[in-house]
Order: sequence, then structure tokens, then C-alpha cells
Amino acid sequence: METDSVNTMPQRESTYSYWAGKLRPYISNTPLWPVAREIKDSMTLRTWERNGRPAPPPSGYKRQVIRQYAKKYGVSTMIETGTLYGEMDIAMKDVFSSIFTIELSPEFHAAAVRRMAPYPHIKCLQGDSAVVFPSVLAQMKSPCLLWLDAHYSAGNTAKAEIDTPISAELDYVFNHPIRNHVVLIDDAHCFDGTHDYPQLKDLEESVLRVRPDLSFTVEHNIIRIVPRTDSAN
Repeated sequence: METDSVNTMPQRESTYSYWAGKLRPYISNTPLWPVAREIKDSMTLRTWERNGRPAPPPSGYKRQVIRQYAKKYGVSTMIETGTLYGEMDIAMKDVFSSIFTIELSPEFHAAAVRRMAPYPHIKCLQGDSAVVFPSVLAQMKSPCLLWLDAHYSAGNTAKAEIDTPISAELDYVFNHPIRNHVVLIDDAHCFDGTHDYPQLKDLEESVLRVRPDLSFTVEHNIIRIVPRTDSAN
């Protein structure tokens, strides 16, 4: 989810992040916010690097990874599960030609619809991603980047009947006729076998059992399931 901890940040950077967060509701739809977010990302990334890259990484790192994977695999569509405040979608609006984002909470969805109104290529959908995601994926005619972040992780995140729909989401991905989607899953630390989350090792084994042509890696709290470079189309 798009939240950053500032507990380990030096005072100046912590103060900037605090005020950036406080001002976000007032400037998030103005030209000031991308500038403020870029400065905040730069500060939190420097602090994260300086502290030895502890988990979880800051949101700026996640945005960096998505940009890198979109470029590497040449995908122009992103499907996100777990909109929350819509920060990822706003940050990626110039990276992808089409963005679909799914949010369980009616309140967060309504706010996202208002915020994304200036960007017609960003489609906001409301509902349980285990239900909505298949219909979105069924529309896709080319590989997409899938940012799967709908799992419940406390705080302001919404909770469905189960804490995480990841198993159902991956089943839909692997049964889709397009074989080379790029799958990135946030919050790898949650996959510990509790609260409906599979064990990380079990997830890896199940993925590679049905799709041995894929690469399954975990780096800086992001699960990355992507075509192997020697088998990507």
C-alpha cells in the first residue's frame, strides 16, 4: 500500500514527509503534488538506502520498480488491485496508455474516481478484486503489468471475506490466453501462512508447478513473477 514509515528518518526528511502527508488532501489534484511527491520519494529512498534497505521499502521504490518492469517488458497497460488513495495510478499516468484500478472500499473508490477524472485512460472499478479482476483481465489482448496489492494489510486498507485474494487472482492470470503478463505482488512479508496468506515457499512451488516457464523471485518485499528472458515472447 502507498504508505511510508518515517520512524528511522533524519529529522529534516521526517519533517518534510510529515508535512507532505498532511498537505496531500489539499494539493493532490494540483501541479504541486507531483513535485512534492518526487522530493519526498527522493528523500525516503536516500534514507532507505542509508539504513540498509530494510523491509518494507518506501513507496517511491515500488514506483521505480514498476517503471523499470514496464520498460523492460514493453507493456503499456497496468491493472492494479488495491487503489487506496490512487497514488500509484497518478504516478504511473504517463507510463501506461491504459490503467485499470480496483478498490474494495466504496469510500476510497469514490475519492479515486474524483481524483482520476482528468485522466480518461485511468479506469476506476469498485468491488472485490477476486470478482472484478477476472472481467478486467478478460478484456486484455496483449501482455499487461499486474500490480497486485489488494490484500488486507491493516490500517486504512479494506478487507473482504478473506484477507487476500491472491490465489484466485493468480489462477485467473495463469488461465488467461496471454501467457506473458508481468506480475508484481506487494507486501511479500505478509505471505507467512497466516490470515489466508499462503507460505511464500508454497506460493512459489504452486506457481512454478503450473507455469515452469516463469521466473519467481522476491526482492525488497515485492514478489516478481515474470517471463524468463529465454522464453519471453
